Amino acid sequence: MRFLLAAFAAGALLAAPVHAPRAALEARSLAFRFILERQIVFPMVIDGQPAEAWLDSGASVSVVDSAFARRIGLELGAPVNAHGVGGQVSDVRWAQADLLAGDLAMAGRHVVVMDLSAVQRKLGRPVEVLLGRDVFDKAVVDIDFQAQRIRLTPRADFAPPAADPLPLQHSGELRSVPIAVGGVVTPAIFDLGNAGGLLIDRQYADRNGFLDGHRLSTTLGVGAEGAREDTQTALDGVKLGDTQFDGVPTAATPNLASEAPANVGLQLLSRFRLTIDFGGDRIWLSPYADAQTRPFRKNRAGLSLAPDAGRLVVDHVARGSPAERAGWRAGEAITALDGRPIPAGFAASESGGWVFGPAGRTVSLTLADGQTRKLTLADYY
Repeated sequence: MRFLLAAFAAGALLAAPVHAPRAALEARSLAFRFILERQIVFPMVIDGQPAEAWLDSGASVSVVDSAFARRIGLELGAPVNAHGVGGQVSDVRWAQADLLAGDLAMAGRHVVVMDLSAVQRKLGRPVEVLLGRDVFDKAVVDIDFQAQRIRLTPRADFAPPAADPLPLQHSGELRSVPIAVGGVVTPAIFDLGNAGGLLIDRQYADRNGFLDGHRLSTTLGVGAEGAREDTQTALDGVKLGDTQFDGVPTAATPNLASEAPANVGLQLLSRFRLTIDFGGDRIWLSPYADAQTRPFRKNRAGLSLAPDAGRLVVDHVARGSPAERAGWRAGEAITALDGRPIPAGFAASESGGWVFGPAGRTVSLTLADGQTRKLTLADYY
């Protein structure tokens, strides 16, 4: 899943109204939840109303969901011409709001308001506010995934670590890091809003032979612009900084809407303690002890699921997967797992986490019509 507000029409940022002075960023640590190693989530306040914030360095500006904006009475401004990973996003508007996350206070901040319902349906949980690149431009952001703590330090107060940083490059409105895929050095958007490992432009991958000789399947990519089918595989020899990884879950998508041909996400980034200085165009990567040995999460069922009132609805069946071989189809609904009903209100990541289980596990799934099917998990890409 990916929600990326990657670019605006020419002059859109310059045309935004001038806003009030912003409060200083405080250098204090706050706790976050790292949900199934897929999302960085923490409480915040917007215009005096509580909200759930998602950290997204791949969004070029902070974003508020349109339904949530209506609930809190956020006044909308001029339209914005924007697109996501898969294409144009409609009905996007400017707004102005006061943001408070822990001790990070930003008064009169301009944000964009857009419909994030497709992402919310897929995740089964609210996506109310995405804190984007505008936050990263103002502070040095330190993220300790093992301690689940985040610190935002004003750049004037930042003391750089003794280690050498990795350079950040400008890729349009965003920042990219150099990675190596099979020895080919490639700029990749640094994207804390990407729940996967690596997202790469399909045409670029084909030109460089990245997918040659690999088992290929399909996966459902979901963003603010809607759903799309991507090619899914796992790549060896992916190097980030001085650390090389094998078996990296990779989605190849057609016409990646970015000035960089790749996008590196949380499945890789969370293997490092990160110190991110967008203002200085640099980042420090400190790998954890198990960075190279910890297995990557892989869907071994081949089902993409979305929660729906005590059911899990099949959105997509991966090509060549155990689910496809067993005859599963999009639109079917699961009501129980191993005889236990799917609790209403569960997020897809909670109630559908079994799809990431070990190869060889067999699960019994009850469908809405009462029939029961068994499905044995296996590696298929």
